[in-house]
Amino acid sequence: MILLLACLFVLSCYKWGDLSNWKSYYPTILFLIVGDFIYYYVAAAKPLWQYTAKLFPGTLTTLIIALIIYPSTVLVFLPCYPKSGAIKKVCYITVWVCLYAFLEYLALKYNYMQHCNGWNFIYSVLFDCALFPLLLIHQKKPPVAWLLSIILGFGIAFLFKLPAAY
Repeated sequence: MILLLACLFVLSCYKWGDLSNWKSYYPTILFLIVGDFIYYYVAAAKPLWQYTAKLFPGTLTTLIIALIIYPSTVLVFLPCYPKSGAIKKVCYITVWVCLYAFLEYLALKYNYMQHCNGWNFIYSVLFDCALFPLLLIHQKKPPVAWLLSIILGFGIAFLFKLPAAY
């Protein structure tokens, strides 16, 4: 499933992504990947979710997501974000949150992923509601996005009592 998903994201990136200007999105791609890797470091002893793919081990699945799906997401999400209209902007973010939520729902339903240590689907959706605006903020004001991410990360770490947070 993860290979199919990665292929779909790459194809969508070729169709809708701004590949010719990838360098302008590169810092935000790294922001997303680094944030993901920091989560895996902080939550190593007490993960909030795990990939349980049958074909690939969890770490390979994590790398495919970080190195293929996340860059494709940024290269489509940011350049296609509406330039004006508050309702359009909210709807656009909502579509992406719903897409990520739907993909997670499928991963959970077919046992490609499991939630652990108090994390649940609602928390994932709420996290996605923060993630996509953070990507937009990072593209314009990286220090603000990093600060907000640190606050969010510490909040999650303390809420779920992650050992590395103490």
